[in-house]
Amino acid sequence: MKRILAALLLALPMIATPALAQSSLPHGVSINNLAATRQADGVWVITSAVSNHRDQPVNGLSVTYALYDAQGNKIGQVTDQRASPLAPGDTWQAQTTTTQDFVRFSAKDIRVQ
Repeated sequence: MKRILAALLLALPMIATPALAQSSLPHGVSINNLAATRQADGVWVITSAVSNHRDQPVNGLSVTYALYDAQGNKIGQVTDQRASPLAPGDTWQAQTTTTQDFVRFSAKDIRVQ
């Protein structure tokens, strides 16, 4: 039993690494409060709060969300882009829409210029 547990613990970093490598978060930027709401017209609204913890404005900020089906397959993605710089200490309420049905989503890519 101890050997099986040890083997699983050694394999854990290899299992977790691909998932971590698929997402990115620039230094000094955080994302919180991810939510998805389906409206009466069938359109999904995906929202999140992106904060700037840097000492300078963040330019060219964008968030890409990956969409998944019930089997965990990626079936699409949507992106929201901020037109103006995000000042130090400020939070952007990112929001994007999609008509693609999905079961799960995640923020997969956050970019700055």
